[in-house]
Amino acid sequence: MTTQHIALDEAMRISEMAFLPCHAAAKANNEDASFSLRVINAAGDEILTISHIARSQYVAPTHLAGLLENARLQLSKDGVPLSAWSMPAQPGIPGA
Repeated sequence: MTTQHIALDEAMRISEMAFLPCHAAAKANNEDASFSLRVINAAGDEILTISHIARSQYVAPTHLAGLLENARLQLSKDGVPLSAWSMPAQPGIPGA
């Protein structure tokens, strides 16, 4: 059985969608296949910054889901309302 991995572009897209209705912007660092993520609320305030998400943190769907869920939980604790979200299914990955 081969394990599917999440590509950088897909990881960035998933990460941006995880923080709706806020605006999230991911920026790739092609030197090491990592990316950064900024989340901005409706007032234009930056409410979350993750400056470095390494390939090892996003290549496995469960790792990326955990990272995003922890960030969402922290924002929720800070009173930021977020839309319901779950990690999208990844083709070829059972139970993902």
